[in-house]
Formats: sequence, C-alpha cells, structure tokens
Amino acid sequence: MAENVYLAFSKRPDTLAPEEFDRWYEAHVEEILAGVDGFEAARRFELHAAVGTTSPTMYERLALYAIGADAEAALANLKGAIDAGTVGIPDWFEGGRWASFVGHALEGPIALERLDHTYVVFSKPPAQIGAEDYFEWYATHMRENLTADGFDAAWRYRLEPDLVDPLDPGESIHAALYEVHGEMPALRAALREAADAGRVGFPEWFGQIQFASLDCYAISPVAAGA
Repeated sequence: MAENVYLAFSKRPDTLAPEEFDRWYEAHVEEILAGVDGFEAARRFELHAAVGTTSPTMYERLALYAIGADAEAALANLKGAIDAGTVGIPDWFEGGRWASFVGHALEGPIALERLDHTYVVFSKPPAQIGAEDYFEWYATHMRENLTADGFDAAWRYRLEPDLVDPLDPGESIHAALYEVHGEMPALRAALREAADAGRVGFPEWFGQIQFASLDCYAISPVAAGA
C-alpha cells in the first residue's frame, strides 16, 4: 500500500508551449508508473500561488505520486530507470525549473481520487520550535482547519528534498495537503470565520512560521501503476 508521496514541481522552459509540455509530462508519468517499482499511482495539477513567495510557489505544475513505504528504494529505482534510459529526459529539460520532495506520511495513505481541488501548504517552523513539536502542533492545527467550511480532508508529511532548485532551494520541513471545495476567497474567509469562532487557535509563535501555499486543480485523472 502506498504510504508516502513524491511531489515533483515544474515550470516549463519559455520556449516550450504549455500543450507540448503537458503532453510530454503525461507520457513521462506513464513511463514512471509502468517501469519504476515503488511508484504506485499519480495525478497532475495546475498550480496557483496562494500564500508566500518561497518554494514551491513559483512553479506551474505538480505531479503528485503515491509511493510505497520504502521511499528510499522507490527513489533509487527512479534514478536507475533514468540512468538506463527507460524513463527518458528530453533535451530541453535543463531549460525548465524543477524541484522535488519526498513526503513521509504523518497521517494515513492519501486518496488521490479525492483531490480534484487541493490546497497544498508547505511550512517551516521558527528556529526555537523543534520539528517533532511542530509536527505535533500541526496535527491539531490541521484538525481545527477541517472545521472550516470547504475543507473536507487532509494528509500531512515530513518533507525531505530530492531535486533541489538552485534558484530557490526551499527550507520547508512539513507539507499538508487539504481536499477542498470552493474558490480560494471563500476558503480563506471560512478559515477566518473558524478562527473568529475560536475553533482554530494560534500559538504566540504562529507569525514566525514560514508558509508557502498553493491552490491546485487536477488536470489529469488518477493514473495507476502496472
């Protein structure tokens, strides 16, 4: 069973048409799912920055893969497939921007089929808050956010960088993926209403958290591995 996720962010080269990029990426996902052990399913998303200006708010697309419990083995298999040429990399690849992360599950396995619309939140706690304390706090924070209208389900992950974008390495250590419905202004208003009603609380260090969040719409159905 897939427990973890692999998040691959991309921004196409300016010289490549969006339609051509998306056609290539759909075939790329199929190659990975057909030939790389550990990659079990995937779905692609169009991205819109919602909060923050740091990684990953500058990308245009997200390929979200469900991967098995042994994330290290899945990544090794992917790198082996690329080296062997069974997963191809086009000549224009270096002209794009790319960043990828392994998400180690802190909640149950994700349901990609539910994520027609997802709100992705990357975050880094303030220096004085340890990672485990932050993860514990966010578990409560996530449940509180789910009391807001439009927030239907959520999954949390400890982030480990894989492919680092040198233009913006990113420092987030935690990701939350929310299944949502409704447009972003209404979702933001619902969160404010939940906070005003006392259903969402904030520690004194909340303003020191580095957030980067994305409003994401699925542009493909869920693709399953072989």
